[in-house]
Amino acid sequence: MPFEPLVPGQVGIYNCGPTVYDWQHIGNLYAYLVADVVRRSLEYLGYRVTQVMNITDVGHIVGDLDEGDDKMEVAARRERKDPLALAQMYTERFFVDRRKLNILDPLFVVKATEHVPQMIALIERLIEKGHAYAAADGVYYDVATFPGYGTRLNAELPEERMAGARVEVNPNKRHPQDFALWRAAKPGDLQQWDSPWGRGNPGWHIECSAMSMEYLGETFDIHSGGQDHLFPHHECEIAQSEGATGKPFVRYWMHNRFLRVDSAKMAKSAGGFYQLGDIESWGFDPLAFRLLTLGTSYRKGVDFAREGLASAQARLDRWRSLVGEARQTTAAAAAGQEDAIRRRFVEAIADDFNTAKALAAAEDAVALLTSPEGADRARGLGLLFDMDRVFGLGLEAWTAQATALDDDVRALLDERAAARARGDYARSDQLRDELRRRGYLVKDTKEGQRWERIPPHKKEES
Repeated sequence: MPFEPLVPGQVGIYNCGPTVYDWQHIGNLYAYLVADVVRRSLEYLGYRVTQVMNITDVGHIVGDLDEGDDKMEVAARRERKDPLALAQMYTERFFVDRRKLNILDPLFVVKATEHVPQMIALIERLIEKGHAYAAADGVYYDVATFPGYGTRLNAELPEERMAGARVEVNPNKRHPQDFALWRAAKPGDLQQWDSPWGRGNPGWHIECSAMSMEYLGETFDIHSGGQDHLFPHHECEIAQSEGATGKPFVRYWMHNRFLRVDSAKMAKSAGGFYQLGDIESWGFDPLAFRLLTLGTSYRKGVDFAREGLASAQARLDRWRSLVGEARQTTAAAAAGQEDAIRRRFVEAIADDFNTAKALAAAEDAVALLTSPEGADRARGLGLLFDMDRVFGLGLEAWTAQATALDDDVRALLDERAAARARGDYARSDQLRDELRRRGYLVKDTKEGQRWERIPPHKKEES
């Protein structure tokens, strides 16, 4: 299906953001890597992108249903912190991890707790239109008023999805499937606000509808999230948004499949999940994880294993090494529109963000870096730097940093080159060993001496 944005040349994107009650594990981070590639690809293809991501710091009930405790309150009591202080701490940690993965910051990062008035206004619209009703314990959406509720994104009926789930009978609901828009405050609630229906707090689903429409309008282009958001979260968003506005809510939905470890979804509830810090502690670069995720479609998800991560690290090291060596002998040439390798790359990312196929095109560009012809090396550099606007591996910035030399290191390299020129190979070998101790690997080629920084995860090996 061809992509046609609401406004030609412009794309509005809403990414379902994290519930900041704990660290985000690498399965969570995978969803934001997918969203980042989507944004980068669209910008590469010439669109002006407005990206919005929420921070859920209230309203997300354990188990995603209406009965139970708010995840933020459970965590706040566990860690003996104010909920907003806890949310701020985990939000900051989330953004530290994002930046290690070269994930671009959205234009708007919006917190649920700062948009409660917009949520209340949206609930009032739903009541006025007959889609919602006030009850003794809050306000509920009447799913019977929205034909096709729960089946817009998946043909499976809501009652079939929830078969076997333990759902408490709530006499305040008209129908068992009705979902909470506003919950009346319970004694001891740490987060509560005034509303026309008394003190309380918003439901998780109403938050994303209110915030996405606040920044992107009542209809926008792309809404993303993990496959676990399909139901109930996104189906509820559709019902309440379209019920309030009478307009289509989202033109294109994107749901990445899970990151799996031993064929199982990674989940905080199961315990033993991996954080980005674990990957670093194993000696891997976070960008190796990013490269690993690029090797498969978001529609398939990622099978995570250390062996696969090691292969991605080796690939990243190889690319960096070849780029750094080529950069010492030539400057990158601008990637031409008619270049056959670039055309294959563009076709790949324009085909449902096919990053695996795009990586294959990139390998052809990498192969040019070993060419004896300087023009080929320049072309390869230009193509890779151009493609990396989508891959987000930071190759050009890394190369600039890696090829910058302190004066004392440059002096050692110059001295070694002079030693080899006069045939003093013993001194040349001594200087090579000294440079290795300082973190530089020196190679001798037909074109002269070449060097590269030894990556941190390889320094112990050397």
